[in-house]
Amino acid sequence: MEVSAYLSGKMQRNGEQKLVVFEQSGVFIHLIVNPTDDDKLLSGKLSLFEEGSARKVGWSQITSLPADVDGDTQVLSGTSSAVVGCDIAVPPPIPTQEITSDQRQQSVSPNSSEPDWTVVNDSSKQKKIDESFDIEMDVLSSGSNEIPQSTYDFTISLDDIRYIKKSKKGLNWKYLLLELKDGAHLPTLHFHEGGSNKFLKAIEAYVLTTPSSKYARAIELTSHNNNALTQSFDELNLFGENGQQHSQRGKGFLNDPMSSAYSGLSKVTNYLQDWFNPAEDQLRRPKHERASIVPEDSTEAVGSSRIQIKREDGTAGGFEVITCADLGPRSEPSRSDPIDEEFWNNHKDEDGRILDEEGIKIAIFRGGIKPSLRKEVWKYLLNYYQWGHTAAEMKVHKQQKEDDYYRMKMQWKSITADQETRFSVIRDNKCLIDKDVTRTDRTRIFYEGQENVSLKLLNDVLMTYCMYNFDLGYVQGMSDLLSPILEVMGSEVDAFWCFVGYMNIVQHNFDINQQGMKQQLRELRILLQYLEPKLWDHFVEKESSNLYFCFRWLLIRFKREFSFEDIQTLWETSWTNLPCPNFHLLVCIALLDTEKSNLMREECGFTEILKHINEMSGKIDLEMTLRKAEGIYLQLSTCRKDLPVDIRHIIGI
Repeated sequence: MEVSAYLSGKMQRNGEQKLVVFEQSGVFIHLIVNPTDDDKLLSGKLSLFEEGSARKVGWSQITSLPADVDGDTQVLSGTSSAVVGCDIAVPPPIPTQEITSDQRQQSVSPNSSEPDWTVVNDSSKQKKIDESFDIEMDVLSSGSNEIPQSTYDFTISLDDIRYIKKSKKGLNWKYLLLELKDGAHLPTLHFHEGGSNKFLKAIEAYVLTTPSSKYARAIELTSHNNNALTQSFDELNLFGENGQQHSQRGKGFLNDPMSSAYSGLSKVTNYLQDWFNPAEDQLRRPKHERASIVPEDSTEAVGSSRIQIKREDGTAGGFEVITCADLGPRSEPSRSDPIDEEFWNNHKDEDGRILDEEGIKIAIFRGGIKPSLRKEVWKYLLNYYQWGHTAAEMKVHKQQKEDDYYRMKMQWKSITADQETRFSVIRDNKCLIDKDVTRTDRTRIFYEGQENVSLKLLNDVLMTYCMYNFDLGYVQGMSDLLSPILEVMGSEVDAFWCFVGYMNIVQHNFDINQQGMKQQLRELRILLQYLEPKLWDHFVEKESSNLYFCFRWLLIRFKREFSFEDIQTLWETSWTNLPCPNFHLLVCIALLDTEKSNLMREECGFTEILKHINEMSGKIDLEMTLRKAEGIYLQLSTCRKDLPVDIRHIIGI
């Protein structure tokens, strides 16, 4: 099958109504009609748009020439992003050119070490082999008989794109090369008027992006798997059992699965169980039919090698594979005993101020807090109390906070039933909170029984938080975060303000634009790819690289993975913000590393991985996990100078 036949099967011109989310003119297609002829560029417009439930990328040729262009030929000065033919698949009517390695060497600098889609420049007036040169490029007019109008117009589903390869730095205009899942390439897109970064940023709203371990200067796109995400919620029992399947929610989920899934956390109690059919396997086109002219040995994957991933400055989602690196040995630091009343009192002055805040946090990170002391210390860790306040100042502060709480509580309490009929936000929050409260930690003595006053306190604190944070309101999962705090505090006022402190840390998990969860999953993928490349390769092979099975870990900070006692230790450890702000991501890596041998079994696909992760709940050794997570941090920090920029940013060094 020739490339044109493939393109006609995969792409179509679309005249139906569509919602354009990105559009950029001045995007050219570079044509190599014949190695002996001048290179030609077709001027066009690139767009990213929604059409029904599909997200598509389209390019269409623009026939009108700029006013300052005379004739059909335009000489482009400056540093060009013209691409060597090895990257370009040219559909008929012009036959695809199979560029040999000898032909490539005529255009590529012999000193260049750039693989796969090396560029040639045009900064000088004379053509040179080892330097840049001027390129005369033909821009076809509408009257051209050589190439019919719209021959190269295309529309492709975003889900069909596997890699986006990027030009190197230093070019006056950038280019992108889109490689499809079956190995075929679309024509290279040259952004003469800019916009490549905005295009990459726009697609992040619809797909997961990670640095490619196969290509330098490329990102890999992973579609949001409707089935996998829904199956994750179902298997992990994130939002309750025996939910009713609602046709309208199913429609919304199909139209925008990722947005509906994340934003639905604040609106929907139960999720679809078996609505979606498994995605069809991607059939790989035979090698001889692929529109690729890059030798196989030049695109050998990094595979299990540890790679250095560096974000290119000023780019959106851009990464560059720099080199392989070996980390030093990983230690498992020892843990200490939890701090007790004697330790705590020794750090108070005669006026009640807490001394040596950093030293206390280090001690808490190393061993946690005695249960009898948590009620006092948590208030400091969660910024309800200020470390430097005297006892007298704290008394005034506490009274003010108590007044603030009851004032907000009365705001929703005073809403009449008649008012509520016209106040959908309060009505929806109240309904959702009532459902969640009745099933939160009911096996705990503190919450058991139908007429338990603790359930009412849990309900009231969550409703009052809706009045405190109007923008966020109530989101499913918050009751899990509040439950241990309320049990420790025993007071709704103290529990409320401590809960506010915790939500200030994790509230982006519940943002309706989903950026908090997306960002954490992305950073977790980067860490896993760097620290555990073999496990990462396995997840990629088993179509599990989205890491949806870690969703519950991140959303409610391991609340359902550890025992009730252990989760208190884990949380207070993380509230110290030591040894780094994203320590919870290293805890995720530690858990995956511990279970690596089980997760990497050949028969272990997405379903089996998800099932195994769920079965870990309540069986995890917290102390070992904390030692391993800290060991990972120390392992990385000892070679900080050699770490990729993204890794240093994630762990804060």
